[in-house]
Amino acid sequence: MKKIVIALFILSIALFAIVKGSLWYFTQQFVDNQVFQAKPLAQISYKEIKTSFTGSATVTGIKVYIPVLDESIIIESIKFIAPDLITLLSLDSQLQNNELPESLTLLITGATLNLNGNIMQLIDNPDVEPTQLEVFSTLACGETYRIGSKELSAMGYDNLTSDIFLSYRYNARKKSLTYHFKNQVRDITHFNFSGDIKNITGIKSLSDKTAQPGSIALEVIDDSYIVRKNRFCAAQGERKVAQYIDDHILQIEEYLLSYGVIPEEGLFNAYKSILETSGAIRLEADLSHLTGTTELMSFEPNDIIQFVRLKLFVNNKRINEISIDIDKEKLINTATNTEVELETPDEIKKKRAIIIKKYRPVSVDNLSNFKGFRVKVTNNKGKQFKGTLKISQPNIYEVVSRLRSGNITYHIPINTIKKAEVFN
Repeated sequence: MKKIVIALFILSIALFAIVKGSLWYFTQQFVDNQVFQAKPLAQISYKEIKTSFTGSATVTGIKVYIPVLDESIIIESIKFIAPDLITLLSLDSQLQNNELPESLTLLITGATLNLNGNIMQLIDNPDVEPTQLEVFSTLACGETYRIGSKELSAMGYDNLTSDIFLSYRYNARKKSLTYHFKNQVRDITHFNFSGDIKNITGIKSLSDKTAQPGSIALEVIDDSYIVRKNRFCAAQGERKVAQYIDDHILQIEEYLLSYGVIPEEGLFNAYKSILETSGAIRLEADLSHLTGTTELMSFEPNDIIQFVRLKLFVNNKRINEISIDIDKEKLINTATNTEVELETPDEIKKKRAIIIKKYRPVSVDNLSNFKGFRVKVTNNKGKQFKGTLKISQPNIYEVVSRLRSGNITYHIPINTIKKAEVFN
């Protein structure tokens, strides 16, 4: 009897070693297969593989070298979490057979990019024209047209390190997939994106036209970046942070107006609130009724906002004023303008000059020449009226202001106007 017990004990240890060894072996095979497929673009090495009977595997000490850029990205660890051991062992074959496991989770910890490396130098290239988004985000930031390694270093950053979380759950019976993506760029921002997709039958169907997106939610939470950028940009003009924020908001409004884009006042207030509080912004929408891009082309911006039930929250407070008016003809003409003005040699070269329209003072006597323009009119009691100028009767100017519920027209006697400005 004693010999039987000893034999069973030895057998159990042997079986454990065999299963553990097999798990490690299959995991290594899967990892090495991914490394091999990435070889044309990158050379990947790793230090260690750890596995668990619960269905997880962790690869540590990863280095991704990109030959074409002569640059390396260091990753502390990558962890796969499958629903069970069998799924983990068969993961490679399932993916090759266009099969989606019931659920998977991917955790990437400590993916670090050096600010002084070649990838950041590509972004810093002064001969590359800044994108519209870069221009938009750096308005009122002195001579800065993009936030690159030099600017990030001035803000106190040494590198860019991300922690990434990606998970999904697939319901084969309902042909639906729910997903959640999180990216925390340490000391910069938290980015959360989640939603669901319908009509999914396998991996390939994720890119098919039959795949139907459903509800989505996007949340961006600041993690010191806004505060640092505010201080950096304020210093460019030797201003206080509050003054920089006011200048930035004003130039954004003027920049959008120059393209014929007129957002509702609530959007500007929401954006300013984010700059001042360094909080969180969240967007929610339902895309389940969209059937394709052709349908969207016929929609006005506000129709799309209503159709997808778009909701905007700033610091958990819903913003109701989110409509946008667009002068399509003006937008197309401005966006397709090929005229490029170069700055002085001492400034950034080969950039599209940013010509910002502003409210410019005009004499009250000349105000009648600006019918149809956006104006700011201040009466002798100090009250300001902002809107589009109309003139339909003598001695009285009409300023039409756009509100969420419609338009309101202010009738202002000419002899009560103390100051006038025209947006031009």
